[in-house]
Formats: sequence, structure tokens, C-alpha cells
Amino acid sequence: MKIKNIVREQQEDVHIEIGGYKMVIEKRYQVVSFINDLLLGVLYLTGSILFLTDVSQTVSISFFLAGSIMMIIRAGLNILKDLHIKKITGK
Repeated sequence: MKIKNIVREQQEDVHIEIGGYKMVIEKRYQVVSFINDLLLGVLYLTGSILFLTDVSQTVSISFFLAGSIMMIIRAGLNILKDLHIKKITGK
């Protein structure tokens, strides 16, 4: 098992090679995670405002359900932004 630390543009990536695979730990999903968090907040805020108005509960609850799905995606993005496994080619 080889472990290499590579620093590129103030971002530290750790590459771990195991057999024919390379595990790359980096921050590539951080922007996607921030966009997801922003959309999650907008969905919950919209659902809360609609819940307090005369709009049917089905519409407002749909925004809460969409926000809940975004929370599940958020957990997946947090895993992906810390762990990414690549197949090593050309060796």
C-alpha cells in the first residue's frame, strides 16, 4: 500500500493506492454540497410559509418532503466529498 500526499493550489489531496485501485480524498464535492444546503433551506422556508397560508397542506407538505430528500442527498454528498475511489489505469 502506497500513501502519497499531494498539495495542489492550497488543497491537500491524499492518494492511497491498494492493488489496482486508488483512493482519493479531496474537496471536490464542497460546492455541490453548498448548493444542496442552499436549496434545502429554500425548500423548508417555502414549505413553512405555505403551511401558514391558505394553500392546501398537500402543497406545503410536498416542500417539506423535497427538503427531506435533499437532507438525504446532503448525507451522501458529505460521504462523497471525503471519499472517492478511482480505478488506476496505465500501470
